[in-house]
Amino acid sequence: MNIPIKIPFEANTVYLVGAGSGDPKYLTLEAYSILSQAEIILYDTNLKSLCDLFPQAISETVGKRKGFHEKKQNEINDLLVEYAKQGKRVVRLKGGDVSFFARASEEISILQENGFKVKLVMGISSPQLLAEALGESLTHRDLTRSISFYSGYRDKSIPRVDLPNTDAHIIFMGLGDVEEIVLMLLNSGKSKETSFIAASNLGRTNQRILKTTLGNAIAEVKAVNLESPTLIAIGLSHI
Repeated sequence: MNIPIKIPFEANTVYLVGAGSGDPKYLTLEAYSILSQAEIILYDTNLKSLCDLFPQAISETVGKRKGFHEKKQNEINDLLVEYAKQGKRVVRLKGGDVSFFARASEEISILQENGFKVKLVMGISSPQLLAEALGESLTHRDLTRSISFYSGYRDKSIPRVDLPNTDAHIIFMGLGDVEEIVLMLLNSGKSKETSFIAASNLGRTNQRILKTTLGNAIAEVKAVNLESPTLIAIGLSHI
């Protein structure tokens, strides 16, 4: 692939790069340029085939998926600092966008504490991939004017934050706690007829989308056996 621009890889800098779904068509030109100059790529689960496009780099998986972590977050932090101290051109490659529930803040903090600059290279996020898959905007001037973004995954020692009173909700990493989330919304007064969409592996060849209602969601999600990563959208009444 010939790209029309080449963005210099800045010295003393670690890049956090968003990879979208892992399909190279979702990489920005900036992401492709930076990855093509990387010497070390620490990548999330399911992004190996993308890393294979950049054979000049040593690629190491550090990703997490439900029930299994290649590396704990503190180990990832240590690797980033270790490779950066060696003077390597280091990229932390993340699925989706680096600014949405990607634990980027922890990596940024540890790198800055050790004297390194950090640059974010934004990626296509899963809500954008959902819009593409549905062929619809996630917002509507009259029907869906506000959307909340919410992490379904949480430290069980911390109380769950209530969902705000917005027209719709986009829930990342919510598959494991879908029953709790659905019941929370129903108990807060949401109608059983509220639209419910669960989409797994967005932007990949094995993408699957379930459309149902909030009242039927728990049973139907269990019945279709969706895989992680799954994005949940509730209340998109115009779709």
